[in-house]
Amino acid sequence: MVATIKTESIEDFPTRLRETVTVVIDSDLPAVEKVTFDTLQKVKKLLMIISEHVPFEPKMSELWRQLSTDNELGLRMLYALEKAQVLGLLTSKAKNYKSLTKPDKIFLGNTNLMHALCPIIDKGNERETFFCNQLKANQEVTYPPKGDFMINDKYLFEVGGKGKTFDQIADLPDSYLAIDDTEIGHGNRIPLWLFGFLY
Repeated sequence: MVATIKTESIEDFPTRLRETVTVVIDSDLPAVEKVTFDTLQKVKKLLMIISEHVPFEPKMSELWRQLSTDNELGLRMLYALEKAQVLGLLTSKAKNYKSLTKPDKIFLGNTNLMHALCPIIDKGNERETFFCNQLKANQEVTYPPKGDFMINDKYLFEVGGKGKTFDQIADLPDSYLAIDDTEIGHGNRIPLWLFGFLY
């Protein structure tokens, strides 16, 4: 008797991804963090709020008010979701998980999660989410005063489409553009797709 292999359709993928996120929150999170049922409900609400507004530049007091929580628990929830790779948190300094600091910008963990959880996909956010996800796998990524991303406290990147210019990071040392919709780079203009090889 020949065994049949069940394959999933592409249409089922977003649903399976949403189910996986639910398992992460309901099962994995309580296994590694001391959390109550009430906290798990707040984590789900937090993810819903962020999904509707990514990239999210949080006003923490407003966010905690919506969740009926305090700063300490709120930050613990954010960093737990980052450890689970559901979120990508960008801070101006390298993160220290012993001393949790307010993130300057919050992304979903990857572009697949964006397509599964976000009601509307913004192309610029999708590019930045891809770049952040690929670089965070093995580099230190922080939020710079100018530009989109600082890599290893040295390389400054601005992410954009084919028409992106250096205007926002002009004359800054070690600055680069990560450009979508282009196959070949030139000088400090690097095709965005190439960063997929870093993961």
